[in-house]
Amino acid sequence: MAVARLSGAWIYQVLTEQYPEGVLRRTLLDHFAVLLVSSRSSRGAKGRLARRLYGRLLGLQKRGRIVQEGGIVRSLGSVRKARNPEPQLGPGLERLLFRALLAEDGQGDGHTPRMLADARLAFISGALEGGWTLAQAGAALGVDAPQAAQILGLRGVPLEKK
Repeated sequence: MAVARLSGAWIYQVLTEQYPEGVLRRTLLDHFAVLLVSSRSSRGAKGRLARRLYGRLLGLQKRGRIVQEGGIVRSLGSVRKARNPEPQLGPGLERLLFRALLAEDGQGDGHTPRMLADARLAFISGALEGGWTLAQAGAALGVDAPQAAQILGLRGVPLEKK
């Protein structure tokens, strides 16, 4: 499998040309899996592709080229800078984000709504410990700040640091 060929430019091109109204992240993964994963690929090839795709989508989102909301990926027509760029994802946070996105997309056997809630909670908690704001952590998951607060179980807590 040639995962290294999966570039942000290619993903953006596919989004703008084939899915101008937006597409489910899982459908986008399946689109690239058909092209890049063959029957001769080793086990776990689609999971490695998912990891690369999610990373590239996060990079495109940080640059303000796409938006991810509720598992749906949409391209933005104009190139503009992100207003509040997120702090860097370390390996631990990247792993937690990958698990949350994978659980949301329902890849693999045994993913349950409880696992999704636990994975989202683990990512948001880790991001907050790493200095992210609640809104930034929620945006990385594709949810808004009130939904991120609901995932944490917070009510009436300020959403931004002062």
